[in-house]
Amino acid sequence: MSTVEKHYFALLRAALWDTPVSIAEEIDWKGVMGLARHQANGVLVYDKASQMTGSNKPSTELMEKMKNEMRGHFFHLMQLKQMLGVVLKKLRENNIEPLVLKGFGLALLYPNPDLRQMGDVDLFFRPDDFHQACELMRSIPNMYHWCMEWETGNHYNLDYNVGSLKFILEMHCITADLFDPNDKVHYSTIEREGLYEAPQQVVLDGTTISIPSKEFMVFFAFYHAWHHFLTSGVGWRQISDVAMTLHAYNGQLDLGKLRQWFADMHLMKPWQAFGFLMVEHLGLPQDEMPFYDASCRRTAQKLYVTIMKVGNFRRNNQFKRLQPKNKYVHKIHTFMGVFVDFFYRARVFPQVAFREMKISLKNGFLKQSKKNIEKK
Repeated sequence: MSTVEKHYFALLRAALWDTPVSIAEEIDWKGVMGLARHQANGVLVYDKASQMTGSNKPSTELMEKMKNEMRGHFFHLMQLKQMLGVVLKKLRENNIEPLVLKGFGLALLYPNPDLRQMGDVDLFFRPDDFHQACELMRSIPNMYHWCMEWETGNHYNLDYNVGSLKFILEMHCITADLFDPNDKVHYSTIEREGLYEAPQQVVLDGTTISIPSKEFMVFFAFYHAWHHFLTSGVGWRQISDVAMTLHAYNGQLDLGKLRQWFADMHLMKPWQAFGFLMVEHLGLPQDEMPFYDASCRRTAQKLYVTIMKVGNFRRNNQFKRLQPKNKYVHKIHTFMGVFVDFFYRARVFPQVAFREMKISLKNGFLKQSKKNIEKK
C-alpha cells in the first residue's frame, strides 16, 4: 500500500466511523484528493480534511478546491431531495408508494447522511403500479423522459430539469437485469422476500420513506458493488455502503436467509473477498462481517489491486474511455471489450469470469439468432 493510499484510508475510516484522524507524516493532498475522486467518496474525505489542524492540513488553495466540490455536492443533493419530494407527492396522491433504493436509504446509515455522494434517485415499484407511475411522472412539469419504459432493461429513466441542470430519476420494476435463466429464478425469489415482505419505514428530513428489508439492503448494496466490479468498475463508495449496512443492522439480520441468497447467486466467495477488504481497510469490526473468511486473503489482495487501479466507473481504464466513432471500429472495440472484461475478472475470480463469459457468449448467440429469424 502506498503512502497516499494509507492516508486516504485513514481519512475515509475516520469519516465512516465519525472518529478523529491524526496523521503524523506529511500528506500528499493532491494524491489523496485524486484517489478520493476516483473512488467516488471525495466529500467524506474532504470533510475530514477540513478538520485537520497544524502543519498537516491542506493548503489554502487545495482546501478551497475541496470546499468548491463540497458546495457542488450539497447543491446536487438539495435538488435530488427536492425532486424526490415532488415525485413522492404525485405518487402518494394516486395511492402509489415506491421503495427508495440505494442512495437516500443507504445515506441514512452513515454518521452524517449528507456526506454520502449520490448521482440520482432510484425508486422501485410493484409491477402493477409501474406503468401508471411512469405515466404520472410524465405529467410532472420539468420532467423529461429520455427512454421508453422497458428500453434500459430494468429501469425507466427521466430527467428533472432545473434551469439548464438535469437530475436523474430511475424507476425500477425489477432491480437487476439478468441473462441466465437460473439466476433469474433465484433473483426473483430474493426480490419477493426482500422488497415485498418486510419493507422498512424510515425518516428522511422529516418525511417518511419506504426502503427494502434489512437483509435486502445488505444484499443489494453488495450486489450493486459486485455489478459495478463486473461492468463499470467498483469504487470504495459502493464498498463503504456495504460496510455501513452491516454495521447499522448488526445483530438484526437473518443470516440464514443471507447465506442462501449468496449461495443461490454464486456470490459467497466474492462476498468474503470484499468482506476481508472491509475489515482490513475500512475498519469494519470482524464480528460484524457475516461469513468472514481470512483464508481469502490472497484473492482479496488481488481484488484490492484491481479496485485501486481501475477506480469507480473505470475512471483509470484507458480502454474503456476509448470510444471509436467509426461504427465498424466501434464494433471491433466492443468485441475486444468482452475479452478485456474477461481478463479483468479472471485476475481475481477465475471461476466467475468463465461463468460470465459463457453466459455472455450464449446470450450474444441467442440475440443474433433472433435477429436472423426476424430478417427471414
